[in-house]
Amino acid sequence: MPGPVFLDGDGVTLRAATEEDVPFLRENHDDPRVRATRSVHEPADDEWARRRLGGTMGRDGDSLALLVCDDDPVGLVYLVREDPNAHTQRLGELAYWIAPDEWGNGYATAAADRLVAHAFDDLGLHRVTASAFADNVASRRVLESVGFQEEGVARKEAFVDGDWQDVVRYGLLVEEWR
Repeated sequence: MPGPVFLDGDGVTLRAATEEDVPFLRENHDDPRVRATRSVHEPADDEWARRRLGGTMGRDGDSLALLVCDDDPVGLVYLVREDPNAHTQRLGELAYWIAPDEWGNGYATAAADRLVAHAFDDLGLHRVTASAFADNVASRRVLESVGFQEEGVARKEAFVDGDWQDVVRYGLLVEEWR
């Protein structure tokens, strides 16, 4: 596995992407099965993938984008802290995708659990949010198994593959995590 491990979890390691990972990032980001679970409307190019090299999203060092790995990469997990109030309010937003050939192996749950632990224990965040399309039962199950609470539904918020999708909002507070 190239690149040093950033976080080690139960069943996964999280590490920064390297140049060697650009094809994996592009191929899976563009996979129609992955796109159907996310609000992605444009194909990834090398520039998009390279902004995720080094473990950030290329904007600043506060938002993490880490490869989810077993022996090889199986997905990407994010802790986004782009909101202007993210530091004052000690917030982050969790997001993730797993390569379709690896669905059902527990990688999303293990990665989400490990990154949430990092957010609360190491970064001192107070609240982590996440969202999933209402019909994405697997992703909703991941969030609920990590401890997230459903907080509401944004009706027909996302336009995906020609259809409007409801988006379910989730939140997790540090005291609920502990």
